[in-house]
Amino acid sequence: MFPQFLSIGLIALLGAMMPGPDFAIVTKNSLLHSRQSGCFTSFGIGAATLIHMTYCVLGLAIVIFGSVWLFNLIKYIGAIYLIYLGMQSLLSAQSPLHIGEKKRIQHYQSNFTSFKQGFLCNLLNPKATLFFLALFTVFIKPETPMSWQIALGLEITFVATTWFCFLTFVLSHRRIKQLLERAEVYIAKMLGIFLIVFGVALAFVRP
Repeated sequence: MFPQFLSIGLIALLGAMMPGPDFAIVTKNSLLHSRQSGCFTSFGIGAATLIHMTYCVLGLAIVIFGSVWLFNLIKYIGAIYLIYLGMQSLLSAQSPLHIGEKKRIQHYQSNFTSFKQGFLCNLLNPKATLFFLALFTVFIKPETPMSWQIALGLEITFVATTWFCFLTFVLSHRRIKQLLERAEVYIAKMLGIFLIVFGVALAFVRP
């Protein structure tokens, strides 16, 4: 069981590290808002991961992918939400005229909004469901004790949350922000474009 525990943890870490909507939203909130905003976004992703784990343990993921209309509903809602976040990032980017000023206006975003963005970004992504379902199909068997399934689900949630919190601390470090400061408006626009592209691509995902 212990090698299995390590294997799932490693796969979960690699999955979290791959560029995607979660990576983009954490990066955006960490750079454009604050370290606190990035952390609450990470907590939201972790909470959504916990929900993915719960319905995988209960077997509901099979039901979701067995129902075309339900899968498409989740897919299109997720795609629209990502495109909305991308447009929001593009429109809220600072004007280049403000870059370089000693006192720049920090865009305020509430902790609840940051948490909600991370939560919905992950929860409404069918690719995340596919990823977790594949993990459970490979590593979890019918005879696997429920306590062990819960432990593995909590491990995946912990790994994902920890990685994105670590990413937040790196991106919000004073020296890193100073290096990226001059390009902040362009980074915001780039991340906005990425979120829109992810949203469009999500609309074409098939179960």
